[in-house]
Amino acid sequence: MEKKLTLTVTLAAALAGLAGCSDGDDLRAAGNTRICADDWGQRIADDYCERRGGGSFYYLRSGAPIPYYYDNIRDKRYASYVSRSPLGGAYVRAPAASNMARSSAISRGGLGSSGRSFGRGG
Repeated sequence: MEKKLTLTVTLAAALAGLAGCSDGDDLRAAGNTRICADDWGQRIADDYCERRGGGSFYYLRSGAPIPYYYDNIRDKRYASYVSRSPLGGAYVRAPAASNMARSSAISRGGLGSSGRSFGRGG
């Protein structure tokens, strides 16, 4: 009986942890933050704005959700927090934890997919 109870508690804790996950809004600017975005509004590395001339800087106020690379700053999650011009005060770089791209689900086929088989009936 003890093993079943332990497994149930562990499973419940794991599910509670998953319920706390959000869609990226959990990473917030600790202070006024500057990010770089391309002409289409996708966040890119600051290096493109600083050295390569491939984007423009945008500004987030303290407490704003920070988009990950390739998230669109015009998305409703970010749009109300983003300014094209500095709001005043000093700006910092986005935290390194936001300097990554989100991955999307990849479909690999499986039961019921339209993949081909190796053999042919004859």
